[in-house]
Amino acid sequence: MKNRKIISIVMVLQIILLAACGVSKDTNDTKIDTEQVDKDNEKDNKNEEINEEQDEGQSIGTALILPEDDTDQDTQIYRDFLTGNSDLSLAFYCDNVFDEENYGTYDFGDIRDKSISFMEFIDEFEKKANVEIGTIAYAYIDCGDDGKKELALDLKAKSGSGPFANDYVVIKDIDGELQLIYTLDGECGANGWNDLNEYGYIGTYGQGISTSRYYEAALIDADGNYKYGYFDYSGDPGMDLEQFYEINAGSTDYEKCEELNEAAEAHGIKPMFYEASIPDNNSNSEEFPNYYCVEFYNTSNELVDVKEIKNEEFYTNIMEVFEHIHFISKEEYDKKIADRQADIGLTDKIGSGAIPEYTVILNLK
Repeated sequence: MKNRKIISIVMVLQIILLAACGVSKDTNDTKIDTEQVDKDNEKDNKNEEINEEQDEGQSIGTALILPEDDTDQDTQIYRDFLTGNSDLSLAFYCDNVFDEENYGTYDFGDIRDKSISFMEFIDEFEKKANVEIGTIAYAYIDCGDDGKKELALDLKAKSGSGPFANDYVVIKDIDGELQLIYTLDGECGANGWNDLNEYGYIGTYGQGISTSRYYEAALIDADGNYKYGYFDYSGDPGMDLEQFYEINAGSTDYEKCEELNEAAEAHGIKPMFYEASIPDNNSNSEEFPNYYCVEFYNTSNELVDVKEIKNEEFYTNIMEVFEHIHFISKEEYDKKIADRQADIGLTDKIGSGAIPEYTVILNLK
C-alpha cells in the first residue's frame, strides 16, 4: 500500500514536470516568436524609411513637369535643356556679365569652359548665390522685341526667406548653343525690387532717402547684351523740397528746410525737384553725371513761370541753398532721358511690356 502511494506520487510529479516543461517550451517559443516579429517590423520600418529617402531623392530633379501645351518648335531647345537632353554654357556670362563689384552677378569662372545640365546648373547656382532654391518656374520672353524667344527662370528661395527672395535667370540660344546671359536678384536692398518684363526690360524700384522713391532702367537687347539706362532719383511727380534738401543740401539744418517750405507755402507755391544720373551717349558705364531740374507749382497744381517769382525772397532763399547745383530746364532734362533711352534701344513698347506669368515646373524639398 505504501509502495502504491509512492508510485502514485512519483507519477503525479512526472506529470507536473512534463507539464512545466511544456509551458516553458511554449513560453520560450512565444518569446522567440515575439522577438522575430519585432525584428521583422524593425526591418520593414527601415525599408520604408529607405524607400521614402529614395523617393525624396528622386523627386529632386526628376519630377520636372512642363505644360502639355508647350510645344512650339522654336523653344524646343529650351525644353531639351530643362528635361536634361541638352546643356548650358556659362562662357558668355563669364565674359560679358560677371562683375566682381556687382553683388547681383555670380562668379562661374571655375566652370566657364564646361557644359552643364539643368540640375547641375541649379546646384552650381545655389553654391554661387549662397541660397537654397525651393521652387523653379519658367516663362519665355522676347528680349529686344525681335521675335526670338529666350528662357527666363524664376528661382525662389525656400520658405522662411523674404517675400522678394528670388532670382531671375535668362538663357538664350546663341547660334545653336544655350548661353546664360543674365542673372537678376529679385530684391534690391531692404526696400527695393527688380522686375524683368516680357521684352527684357529691367526696372528697379525702391524707397530712397526720406520718403523719396527711386527708379532705374536697363534692358537685355536682342543679342543678349545687358544695356544700362539711367538712374532716376525722383520719378513722377518728382521730389518735394524736404526730400531734395535731405539728399543735396549738404546740411542737417532741417529747421531751415522747414522755414523754406513754410515761406513757399505762404505764397501758394510748391517746388518740385528732379534728379537723374545719365551716362553719356553710347556709354554702358555706370559712372556718369547727374542732371537736375526744379519746377514750381501753385495750389491748383499748375506750373508757375519762374519769371513771376524769381524776385520773391522765398525763391531766392531756396536757390541759395542749392547754389552748388546747376539746374537745367525740364525740357532739357526730359531730352537727356529720352536720348539715353534711344541709345540703349528702349522703346515705349519694350518699356511698357507685361511682366511674364511664370509656370512652376519643379519643387525642391
